[in-house]
Amino acid sequence: MEETVVGVAALVYGLGAVILALTHLRGEERASPAIWWLVLGGFLAQGWSLWGRVVGQHGSWSMDLAGSLELVSWMMGLLFLLGWRIRRRETRSVGLLFLPGMTGMLLLSLLLPEHAPLLGTSMAPMLLGHLGFSLAAYGLFTVAAGLALMEWIQERALREKRFSPFLSVLPPLGTLEAIMFGMVRWGFVLLTMSILTGAGFSYQRTGALFHLTHKEVFSWGTWLLFAGLLAGHHVWGWRGRRAVGLTWTGYLFLALAYLGVKFVSEVILRKN
Repeated sequence: MEETVVGVAALVYGLGAVILALTHLRGEERASPAIWWLVLGGFLAQGWSLWGRVVGQHGSWSMDLAGSLELVSWMMGLLFLLGWRIRRRETRSVGLLFLPGMTGMLLLSLLLPEHAPLLGTSMAPMLLGHLGFSLAAYGLFTVAAGLALMEWIQERALREKRFSPFLSVLPPLGTLEAIMFGMVRWGFVLLTMSILTGAGFSYQRTGALFHLTHKEVFSWGTWLLFAGLLAGHHVWGWRGRRAVGLTWTGYLFLALAYLGVKFVSEVILRKN
């Protein structure tokens, strides 16, 4: 039943992406409210599926690759819904990338088998905080990476003087960059909280703050890259291609720390 609901959510997100693309191709200035309602429907369906699975597993949840993809897409849906109410034009443009991305994540999650271990709702508060901060940070950095990609496309087109209809739907470069750095700042704060709560839970469990694992190495690499980007932007005014490059490098490190390790372990090495 839960798989059917996830499939319906993917279908709804995909339909929203199609409507969004058609409104852009027609040159319509007003964003169709149907898109927001479709995403809201998919978001609520995902939430119902997630809650039903937790109840069915007696208060537990599998943080495997499939479950992680579902949670990340769900967080992206929440950010899209909130962004639509705050900055509709910019969110409408971002949706051209994110709605298909959310659809793809859900479809991929249906193809992946579920793995143990299951995390219970009776988990230590420090671990719950770590997971919540991590998920929120990943969602914000995903938005920042999408905006960085849009900025790179727009800058390259302007530099080469090759204009396409796609450029007309993008916000101005200054707006894109301002929103991107806003996402990076908040994502950096949440990533810092994620690392601190993760260290706190590690100390409670093993007596050591950190362990030299792939996940922690990539997490700290992500933190250092985004710290350098924010410092460089504030002190030396870094922007443009340098900011885009560092944003994508930091996002790659984050993806390797979170989803990459799970992919290698569950899909390539086939560990439970």
